Amino acid sequence: MFAEGAEYQEHISAVGTSAKLECFVPGPGRFWPVKELGPAPIAKLVKSPRLPKGPVTSYVEVDAKLLAAGDHNGSTYYQHLGFYQAIVEGAAVDVSVDDGLKAVVIGMAAQHSAATGKAVELTEQGFDFIR
Repeated sequence: MFAEGAEYQEHISAVGTSAKLECFVPGPGRFWPVKELGPAPIAKLVKSPRLPKGPVTSYVEVDAKLLAAGDHNGSTYYQHLGFYQAIVEGAAVDVSVDDGLKAVVIGMAAQHSAATGKAVELTEQGFDFIR
């Protein structure tokens, strides 16, 4: 994520028993060097089934107004809409405080592992070093 110099800023992969799915999300179009590279890339989903072999690519067009309203290829709009609905309408939140805490712990564990070259084990209290 956040590979600003890449064609697609975010790349998510999932591999299962029947296929591999890849999601490619471009960064903000306002930073794309159109003069040098042409039009900004469009988000895409690639499904590569085991049988029949061969990837199937689907492009995900995003409304220009949503792209202009914020970053993350239009998702900022939906995040703000969800926040509004939770606060004003009492709607359920998509991500809890506990989810956020877990994400921070995972990030800290990954950073520690990268800095020390050692594996870490996630626990209920955070993470422990594996010796």
